[in-house]
Amino acid sequence: MSRWKATWGRSWPVPALVGAIMVSVAACSPELRPLAAVYLDGDGTPHALLRACDEDGRIRGPWLQGRLPTEAPDGATADAEEQDAEAEASAGEASAMAQPWIGWDTAGLHEAADFPLFSPPTAWKAVSRGPQTLRPGYEYELGFADPSDSYVYNGLVTFDAGQLAALPPGQVLTARGAMTREAFEDAARSAC
Repeated sequence: MSRWKATWGRSWPVPALVGAIMVSVAACSPELRPLAAVYLDGDGTPHALLRACDEDGRIRGPWLQGRLPTEAPDGATADAEEQDAEAEASAGEASAMAQPWIGWDTAGLHEAADFPLFSPPTAWKAVSRGPQTLRPGYEYELGFADPSDSYVYNGLVTFDAGQLAALPPGQVLTARGAMTREAFEDAARSAC
């Protein structure tokens, strides 16, 4: 019994420390808020809607990233991947091969906006990678972070071409699913 007490007395801080680290790591994950949406306009062009909680209407580092799933579904071929790689290489983006995604990325603070999905506002100085069109078989993520502290919240929506094509007219796709644009605007205001 005395040996158990001696062992327990020496080892109890380790599980407590591990638990404390786990809780602190979980507390650092940003809250996901319904502040990003995508939709197709009347011409079938994909669009982005980004809403800010910041009183100045700012968001941090918006991005669009499309990736092929680990196992490519029907409609996504090796030829498409090769074409993407050739496009990236011809654009002089050597680092693109290390991070195989298509879309665009920005840094810094920007005003929240509505815009064609693959044409972010010029003032954002977005860096694009690969073809700037909606590709079948790719999974996309459109998002941004809190302008003051990127660990507070993110606005995020994930989607693919099929989900966008299936949206009824007048609907937008959000992290909470399809809804009217008015419902999205209400949800975004409530999230702040």
